[in-house]
Amino acid sequence: NIEIRGHVLTRKIFVPRAWQSPIIEHVTQIDVPRTGVWAGMGLGKTTATATALDYLYVAGEIAGPTLVAAPLRVASSTWPDEIAKWDHLRNLEVTTIVGTPKERERALARAFSHGYANIYTINYENLTWLEETLKAWRKAWPFELVVPDEATKLKGLRMSVRTSTKGKEWVQGQGSRRAKSLAQYAHRGIRRLIELTGTPAPNGLKDLWGQAWFLDGGARLGHSYEAFMQRWFRPTRDGHGVEPLPHAQAQIEAALRDLCLTLDIRDYVDIAEPI
Repeated sequence: NIEIRGHVLTRKIFVPRAWQSPIIEHVTQIDVPRTGVWAGMGLGKTTATATALDYLYVAGEIAGPTLVAAPLRVASSTWPDEIAKWDHLRNLEVTTIVGTPKERERALARAFSHGYANIYTINYENLTWLEETLKAWRKAWPFELVVPDEATKLKGLRMSVRTSTKGKEWVQGQGSRRAKSLAQYAHRGIRRLIELTGTPAPNGLKDLWGQAWFLDGGARLGHSYEAFMQRWFRPTRDGHGVEPLPHAQAQIEAALRDLCLTLDIRDYVDIAEPI
């Protein structure tokens, strides 16, 4: 039995549903260490991904701690509760990096100890704090694997990685602060990355570049946001915006197909179309 916020519960036996097995198989590919899972709410992405993480630890594919970046409620309760719920995940331990600065510092310090937890969860708003704290502590990025849950939070990235004549890299350009904070380590300290989202492009194809950059550094959709826009978009007729070119969606989807798994519940369950 386990206790979650005052309630004693019995761990459940996990039997993956038809649509969870493809998630587990996709995430545990050895030769594709950076992946995306595009699946709607209620399809069990959290449990399937945690199952894949457990497999990767057991198989020795990852050894260091994992960081899950998510909205606050998901970071503070959804991930800890799901891992505590299932019997096969009993070897995974979750530490939440939330709360006051002192509480976050104590939680983060565990990642540098010999008894670190497997999984650390943090809300997106604290990624900048995490970056600044690591620099203040003069510590290298400790997380071998990162799971951006609700990865559209990274869609605002508008930057590129520049290299100086001495070979030093730095991040340059505009974009959301939290996305830029994670981008500092995306391709230098993070070995595996798993993006989870139900709506990868809520405001159109423009949302995909930032998320794709974290997966491949711009190899598929362009090394900068400007290059991405020039290739697949054009000005609207009224001159007040841009619109995708006719071939944009098919080409972008084809470019990301080997990295991103798209799941639709209607492929597995007969659901009547809404009236």
